[in-house]
Amino acid sequence: MIEKEKGAEIGGYIYVKYVGHIAVMTGRIRETLSLQGVRTVMDLLGVLDELYPGFKEVFMPPGGVFNSRTAMICRRAGAPSFGIIDENQEILDGDVLTLW
Repeated sequence: MIEKEKGAEIGGYIYVKYVGHIAVMTGRIRETLSLQGVRTVMDLLGVLDELYPGFKEVFMPPGGVFNSRTAMICRRAGAPSFGIIDENQEILDGDVLTLW
């Protein structure tokens, strides 16, 4: 499970930015999350759904994967930013994800 505390478990961290209605839903504009137990976007969405009930359904409505109301962008060291369109996209230590 992702911990919301800095300096927690080994496994690295990601930095998440929330924009628009996602910021309203979480009550935050950004947070640092531990990667312990998280390898993919699907794993991350599951954990975020535990922290913020209903989160996963916003990004993955029943019968669909992602939608026109939401998006994820990943900024990764040494690479250009890219949109995430695959729920199995691997998440790496130090990634900066923007969700809206």
